[in-house]
Amino acid sequence: MTSGNVGSQRQMWLALTLGIVAILAVVGALAGLRSMAASASPEKLSNDELLSRVSRAPEKAPDFSATLTVEQSLIPAQLLEAAGQDSGFEASGPQTARIWYGGQDKLRAELQGDNGDRIFVHNGEKAWAYNGATNTLETGERPPEARASEQPDTKDPPNPAEVDRMLAEIAPTSKLTQGTPVRYAGREAYVLTLSPRDEGSTLVDHGRALIDSETFLPLELSLYAQGRPDPVFSWQVSDLDVGPIPAERFTFQVPPGAKVVPFDKGKDQRPGTQMRAGAQQPSEVETVAEAQRRVDFEIGELAKPPDGRELAGVYPKGADGVLLTYGSGWGTIVLAEGQQESGAALPQPGAQGGDLALPKVDLGGGVEATELSTPIGTGLRWDAGGVSHVLAGSVPAADLERAARELR
Repeated sequence: MTSGNVGSQRQMWLALTLGIVAILAVVGALAGLRSMAASASPEKLSNDELLSRVSRAPEKAPDFSATLTVEQSLIPAQLLEAAGQDSGFEASGPQTARIWYGGQDKLRAELQGDNGDRIFVHNGEKAWAYNGATNTLETGERPPEARASEQPDTKDPPNPAEVDRMLAEIAPTSKLTQGTPVRYAGREAYVLTLSPRDEGSTLVDHGRALIDSETFLPLELSLYAQGRPDPVFSWQVSDLDVGPIPAERFTFQVPPGAKVVPFDKGKDQRPGTQMRAGAQQPSEVETVAEAQRRVDFEIGELAKPPDGRELAGVYPKGADGVLLTYGSGWGTIVLAEGQQESGAALPQPGAQGGDLALPKVDLGGGVEATELSTPIGTGLRWDAGGVSHVLAGSVPAADLERAARELR
């Protein structure tokens, strides 16, 4: 567990609810954007050898252009739109972007929308972020320390022993299998499927990745929920074109009448950096009693976790919050608690014309929780007795509601 699960407000709410989807999406964003190479007939590889090659592939990615499409039915479109309404974000239907990649420090992404395009350009020295809905351009140069931090990581990729260790860690709760290679987007691709061993512990059915047979980078990532034939999350590459990208593609001309503002000098624009920079790593302790001595509020525990899950981890974060985990693997349930006035409470996302109407659940005693239910999991958020709570897991909404009502 990371500290973002304890005190990151909206990010924590969505991350806890999505669980494995967030992991797949991040892996796809970091690696899959670079998926390119000539077609090749797949050789037979063991799981550990295939994963070892996948881990080494991004550093060798060629220059390319491609179309990326993300489609999901997990988070309600109105919630995503409300969260991004200040920037003109649209969340209805598949999201498709055109990408140009020119190496570790050169990227251009264009997302088209009915209310105006959104464009991000980075050439290593300068970055531009344009919002067509508001005709606003944020721009600025990277300070030397930021540019240095963006250089490729020189740490060696995992060796075979480390891959074996990773497979051993997931083996008790997950099955990793290879299917028959397929042809996808003009490429020969390996098929990797990750599924839970205990199907009753989670709403997730399986996740699938298509791995390019020559570059060993993902061409498609998809997640399936139990009882649903179509993926609830998919990330796909199409229109791949390998080759040098003209230098002018990594510059941006100010549109007529656009408002130009500098990037926030105190904010690193790289995705995820703000959370990492301000995050305090929680350290695991043996018991809730030990965590109680470190925080300034009364810690509540689940009296009857769904399906008899047992308390598996206790992670205090200073005096501000604590995170409790129940169960393991795909079926882990997370309870995050913090002082209401400390910022641990999740503010309701606003929407134009009023608050976003997410369902409310009566927990008894005059306490109401906001509920976000998805095909692969449920999240609840409520305040009671000066303490904010977020409870999430890959279980049906009714089971999570019952557990929340029996919080002690």
